[in-house]
Amino acid sequence: MNMTPVQNQQSKIKYSPLQQIVGAVQDMTRNYFDMKRDNTVGADDYFHCKANYEAAKRGNWGKLTAKIMGDEKEVFDYFKNRYYKGIQFPDALADYWHDKDINSYGRALVDDPRYTSSVGACSYKRVKGINEKY
Repeated sequence: MNMTPVQNQQSKIKYSPLQQIVGAVQDMTRNYFDMKRDNTVGADDYFHCKANYEAAKRGNWGKLTAKIMGDEKEVFDYFKNRYYKGIQFPDALADYWHDKDINSYGRALVDDPRYTSSVGACSYKRVKGINEKY
């Protein structure tokens, strides 16, 4: 793997592929635990968007890492919803596709020049009651 720093088009900060991957894993993990700590009903979409935006902001390797982690998490959640929670097939599948769409949208917002932060980009998904620190 090439460890030479590369130019990140979105942020103009140089990150190596390994730094992008590690940083993206940290972004995704931090946002997951922030969502659990915050425990606000309906805040799931906001934290999905925010995690994917932050990971993708690191560069192409960060974006790919977010996609892989997000996709795998949604597969896990689908089976958990179906066979542990007993959610019916259409509802579990709808939740799977909804979360994948939010994840994808969060990653795509990085390319929108109107946004410079995950909070701003994902504010449309912010619900009343989310702690101000997020």
